Amino acid sequence: MTLTYIDFFCGAGGSSAGAERVPGVKAALAANHWDKAIASHSANFPDADHFLGDLHDADVAKFPAADLFWASPECPKWSTARGVKRDFDKQPDLFGETLPDAATDRSRALMWDVPRYLEAMAARGKPVLAGVVENVIDVRAWDLWTRWVQDIRDLGYATRLIALNSMHARPAVTPVAPQSRDRLYLAYWLRELGRTPDWDKWLRPRAWCTGCQEWVRAVQAFKRPGADMGRYRQQYAYRCPHVTCRNQVVEPPVVPAASIIDWSLPGQRVGGRTKPLADKTLARIEAGLRRYAGADGTPPFLVPLRSGRNRSLLAGRDPLATVVADGGNHGLTTAATAPGALLVPTEGRDGKSATAAIEPLRTQTARNETGLAWLPFIAELRGGSSDARPVLDALATVTASGNHHGLALPAAAPVDWSALLTPYYGKGTARPVAEPVGTMTTRDCYALATGRNSGVVEVDDVLFRMLEPHEIGAAMTFLPDYVVVGNKREKVRQFGNAVTSNVAEVLVSALVEAVTGQELATGWAA
Repeated sequence: MTLTYIDFFCGAGGSSAGAERVPGVKAALAANHWDKAIASHSANFPDADHFLGDLHDADVAKFPAADLFWASPECPKWSTARGVKRDFDKQPDLFGETLPDAATDRSRALMWDVPRYLEAMAARGKPVLAGVVENVIDVRAWDLWTRWVQDIRDLGYATRLIALNSMHARPAVTPVAPQSRDRLYLAYWLRELGRTPDWDKWLRPRAWCTGCQEWVRAVQAFKRPGADMGRYRQQYAYRCPHVTCRNQVVEPPVVPAASIIDWSLPGQRVGGRTKPLADKTLARIEAGLRRYAGADGTPPFLVPLRSGRNRSLLAGRDPLATVVADGGNHGLTTAATAPGALLVPTEGRDGKSATAAIEPLRTQTARNETGLAWLPFIAELRGGSSDARPVLDALATVTASGNHHGLALPAAAPVDWSALLTPYYGKGTARPVAEPVGTMTTRDCYALATGRNSGVVEVDDVLFRMLEPHEIGAAMTFLPDYVVVGNKREKVRQFGNAVTSNVAEVLVSALVEAVTGQELATGWAA
């Protein structure tokens, strides 16, 4: 059985890539206002039709009908009162590149385009069977949220509001995102189908419970009674479902930011740069060194480069922090005297710290705001509470405003677990490359920091570079052969604006099961 799929605000195609990995799903049409995004999507989905233009002004009633519908409207942050977004896309990144006005004046169409298309298809007698709306979690505070959801329900749909971090979505095919990226998803399906998606199967990650001494299917638990949306660790945690351990907090396994770092690319010695790094970036690298670069060879860390909540150093074994559309926000840092890298935030806002590259990358935005510094670690280069994280952690969030991740690392490192990803904006801290990278934005915001020898680590001896677009794309779960057109700045923007494909595959799989009644496999062991 083939189910057709339509993708509004498709970007480069992260959501489409995940959806098409679900058996029987085929992209029929993708729509976006930016020619670069449509060119990228067309290169990877040549059999799909494409619409280039402002969807809010389009006659969607003339669009083809589809069984499944994905929409990612209004990605930039909303205010808690009126849904007004803030747009950082016009800020130049470290490459000195800016986007054309046409690409920045209107990044997303309005939320109302979703029920408008659903209503048009229902009027034609070809209702959409199921779909997903993806957005930043802040949209939950929109003053018209309840009315908007009710409009969808009034068209005959049941709904499920989902708070999900990309590093916890484990589908059957797409790799797990090595990035900590919190997003809101509203899933909906026709009530007349008579089936409800098995959300426990798809949304409850496996985790080791030290109290029960066994693997369990963790339960999402919000810290504030009545809450239904928020960020992982800040507003909710995962708990063991068993009362024998008093439902203790558990940590699902994650993929480190180090898994997406190209260790063949060298960094530049901080003390030998013709243009010195910003004082805040240097401070994040230094903080990452203090935290992760002991003489015992501690891992690299990631440094967030822009401002935001909880912008702390991450280990390289942790996931990257969220990748957003406003830049590359992660730097990788490693010390000359210890094996390890830091991801260093390089954006100018406060509150960012470097993290180790053994952690997930922080959220990626549309700007590259992360530098890489050896040991190595990731330096986060924009404002916020995070300065660096280890490369074993997840990468911080990737955004669309630029590359906010810098990588600091040693002169020669095959896989340098001491490197740090260092943020170069704001107050972010470096994190080890063994952690997921922080959120990736559409600007460069992380740098990589690494080092060379053993003994006392000096900031001037740290090797530092920004994460490259192909590394940011990998943090967003784009495969190596995926085609993204444009210059470096435009590629980072497309990656940071994208949906991580692993989440799209998970959510579409759950909906397809409800539509067809046929069971599909997940990536979690039984």
